Amino acid sequence: MEKYYVRESITKDGEPVKKRVLKLYSPFKEGVGYNFKYKSTSIKSYLGVTLPVGKGGLNDLELGRTYRISKMVYSDTNLLARRTETSIEPITRDELQESINLHRTNFVPFWKKLFDLKLIKTTNLYDKTFFCINPLYFNSTTYIPLYLYMAFQKELEEHIPKWVIKKYLDMQEEYEKNT
Repeated sequence: MEKYYVRESITKDGEPVKKRVLKLYSPFKEGVGYNFKYKSTSIKSYLGVTLPVGKGGLNDLELGRTYRISKMVYSDTNLLARRTETSIEPITRDELQESINLHRTNFVPFWKKLFDLKLIKTTNLYDKTFFCINPLYFNSTTYIPLYLYMAFQKELEEHIPKWVIKKYLDMQEEYEKNT
């Protein structure tokens, strides 16, 4: 059963000005199902874009480690970061190594491979250096921000229209003028 509520706007004197009937959100839609984890942070991957696997790419074990790293993306940024009391802080390489439970001698070649395959790059924001994940493979954003586009510009070019690339380049030019 759908539920509605009435919203009224009034003047300072309490006179009704406008009355609207609005439908309450229901996480369950008949014939469709339940909206699982409504309003929660999520990461998308795209069916037409697969992680590099096989010769020169990731093996199954590395795919699992990459997935575990993707779970560390900070909400709506594609940055490997965490919130502190006062700011957003980058997750360090040592923290990543610890989180996937690898010894340094095994982590270094794995980490280098992620960079060689353009799965992870660095970007500078707020006078800090962050690791960011390629949005083609794991995307936590609705709109790709300029810093993410600039980090993965070559990788994204074949997947987005030319007019969008021009808009990003215009945004970059405007940003550089103002800094």
